[in-house]
Amino acid sequence: MVDDFEIIPHTADLKIRVYGHTLAEFFLNAVVGMFQSIGPKASDCKIEDGRRICRELPEHHEVEVKSFDLNSLLVDFLSEALYLSDVHDEAYLNATIYDINEKHVKATLRGVKITGFEIEIKAVTYHDLEIKRVDDIWQADIVFDV
Repeated sequence: MVDDFEIIPHTADLKIRVYGHTLAEFFLNAVVGMFQSIGPKASDCKIEDGRRICRELPEHHEVEVKSFDLNSLLVDFLSEALYLSDVHDEAYLNATIYDINEKHVKATLRGVKITGFEIEIKAVTYHDLEIKRVDDIWQADIVFDV
């Protein structure tokens, strides 16, 4: 098993499997996995072992999301990060989760300015989304409409 996320083959869309020892780590890995998997184009970043590595992540945004259940919270959180990315031309490659439960998350997204992505995400979907615990590890498959 991979520690944070992995790309899962999908016929038409982008699918990642995300893991986390805690709910906060799971949400962190979901947002990082989303942006890493779509290939942000940033001048001060390089690719190491298939991941974009940036010396600095100077851009940051505070986000707070409330939803009625955990699945909706994840979709809404990732959708908010995607929205901020589109508005500010940024990719978020790290985050600090300050407060989280099954209906609320408060975090700081950290990233870099970009010129685009290799793959464009249209939306975060609920398709086959089921957040579960497997051997005390949070896990879910997330499908993105591309």
